[in-house]
Amino acid sequence: MWSPIVIPLHGSGTARRLNAGLLGFLTRRVMQRLGMRSPIVYVALPSALDAVTQLPRTALVYHCVDDYREFTGAPRAAYRSMEDRLVRLADLTVVSSPRLLELRKEGARSIVYIPHGVDLEWFEGFLESDVVLPDLDGLANPIAGFVGRIGDWIDLDLVCRCAQEMPGWSFVIVGPTNVDLERYAGFSNLVFLGPKPHEDIPHYIKRFSVGLLPFVDNDVSASVNPLKLYEYLAVGKPVVSTTSLDMSEFADVVEVARPDDFPAAIRAAHEADTPERGEARRRFVSNYSWESIADRLVGALEGAVAAQQQSRER
Repeated sequence: MWSPIVIPLHGSGTARRLNAGLLGFLTRRVMQRLGMRSPIVYVALPSALDAVTQLPRTALVYHCVDDYREFTGAPRAAYRSMEDRLVRLADLTVVSSPRLLELRKEGARSIVYIPHGVDLEWFEGFLESDVVLPDLDGLANPIAGFVGRIGDWIDLDLVCRCAQEMPGWSFVIVGPTNVDLERYAGFSNLVFLGPKPHEDIPHYIKRFSVGLLPFVDNDVSASVNPLKLYEYLAVGKPVVSTTSLDMSEFADVVEVARPDDFPAAIRAAHEADTPERGEARRRFVSNYSWESIADRLVGALEGAVAAQQQSRER
């Protein structure tokens, strides 16, 4: 039976090394109490490198879900150094997009692309009943909506322009933000609802006529595999994405449009939607259940560990 230890560690420089030393010490104590002699260590951030090297382990997995070094304000050189060392050290590097596979394969001992997934049963359970959403139910239909964190990787200017060109539609943004929204306050059909409880998210998506993926065109977006894509599809909603995301794997269920064509693509997706198409989207995303993703991950890890053992025995 595998016992993973998950280490999400932030920081840089001296503070990072001090944090890593403390975390390594505390993690070893927890391992001793739980009887873990050589667990599989599962790392989510390159800044966990210094802590990882202090731990006994059977195997190390690095799961890369973003091009961290390209985020605004990120310590780019430090992240590059840590990540290059980490992929060389890891028995298995898992990446969540084809772009990340290209970026991280050099130097990796073993690397595999495994996309994100969705908890289909969880969504189905919440969608069996209707709830009142006071901040949404009074808005004009149709509704084009986005669910997720709002950062500088989201093209709010594009959403704003769509709202201007489509006055009969409501544009709804659900999620926390780390950008200034004041400049968008003057549009009556563009509404920012803020963060919502996780169990309410399926109900918000259910109210959408079209789910949006309005990502800006930059290096961060090129590596993104957005979780909200799977959630939109799990509810059977049509999806319109900007060209910045790699949607080749989802060409049958996602409409991709350039910024100039985005309003027309939203209208077309809504007008072409039918119950049958909604069900086809749900069937499509059933191949991305978290259970199937976990099976792929375990299979890749078993293969990587076996390969490393054979290499050591030679």
